[in-house]
Amino acid sequence: MLAMILVLPLAVDWLRRRTYETFLVFHILFSVVALVGCFYHVIIFEDHEYWFYLWPAVVIWISDRVLRLIRIVYRNLHVRLGSHSRFQCTECVATYDKAADIIHVQLTPGSGLQPAPGQYYFLYQPFRLTGWENHPFTLGSWSYTDGARSSQCRGLKSDSTINISEIPLLPDTPSSGSDYGSIDTSADPPERKLALHFWIRPYDGWTRHLRNQCLQSPTRTIQPNILLEGPYGEQCPLWKYESVLLIAGGTGIAAAVPYIQDHLLRSSIGQTSTQDIHLIWTARQPALIRDVAGRELKQALCRKDFRVSFYVTSESMSQREIMDGVEFMCGRPDLQAIITAHAEEARLSSSSVLALVCGPSGMADQARAAVHRAMRRGCRSLRYVEESFDW
Repeated sequence: MLAMILVLPLAVDWLRRRTYETFLVFHILFSVVALVGCFYHVIIFEDHEYWFYLWPAVVIWISDRVLRLIRIVYRNLHVRLGSHSRFQCTECVATYDKAADIIHVQLTPGSGLQPAPGQYYFLYQPFRLTGWENHPFTLGSWSYTDGARSSQCRGLKSDSTINISEIPLLPDTPSSGSDYGSIDTSADPPERKLALHFWIRPYDGWTRHLRNQCLQSPTRTIQPNILLEGPYGEQCPLWKYESVLLIAGGTGIAAAVPYIQDHLLRSSIGQTSTQDIHLIWTARQPALIRDVAGRELKQALCRKDFRVSFYVTSESMSQREIMDGVEFMCGRPDLQAIITAHAEEARLSSSSVLALVCGPSGMADQARAAVHRAMRRGCRSLRYVEESFDW
């Protein structure tokens, strides 16, 4: 009974956010103690008739652990059989950008994946004392690296990187289907490698430990042993809406970038109804905005159907600045006015509009209230989607 009581106060939001590792250890420990105590509590009854109600909990928990372990092995280990037989495991490169206060993690999984917007993954660093811990992160972007033997990259260097916007999301080559598994028996396996990119803000616990590891390297770049589990999540059909408003705060840009790049692909083949995308992004560090704008958003910034509003909350910024060709505005956006303007425009043109938000709770609350107010004023074609920013 005491273990059951202690599970509740130790699961409060304040404790989970600040010392998640401590919460997880005590939560599992007290849950096991409570379950074992339940077995002893009903042992006085003949034939253990009440054990029948307790065993399902044990089976469900063990099955969940075993299935997740199998999925981790399947996702991170890959055996290729053929003219170039080899055993491949997930490769990782982590780089800490001090100016942006961001850890950029690039993972090359061992088995085939089909990345898509809206996905998130759990990351493990197994060879640590607490290697059983897992941490969820939204997939920020992905790219493909081609090798010398690939027929698709003749004339390219072996370490050249192809941006997602330059190739189809779902390759239609026959080899892509066979590559989606733990064993590939093709005679000439393709050399193209998928790289997943995550932007991690270091706080406490594991993320701080990873940042410290990067800082110990002269180049702030390391190659840690990190495994991934996933993908999880669901893709929102943004392509069905004539107008899309993307609102991001900090690393919440990871939820928006894949949809922007997906729009570039769909518009090139005429499979989207979206005619206008407006990105509102607020961040403390202008370095983070410059980095993403110069890489993941570079192609989109040249298009007429895409516009951006970058806001920097750093006190060192002036009211309006242009740095490295990227224009910043100081302060926070007026989400009420922005959402109202988009909703009114959609109402007058009888078009549909979607607002996708991924940011701190205050930003999400403000956006949600603005959408509610706009819908009460008669804009029924407005839809609100909120991506999880923290947990």
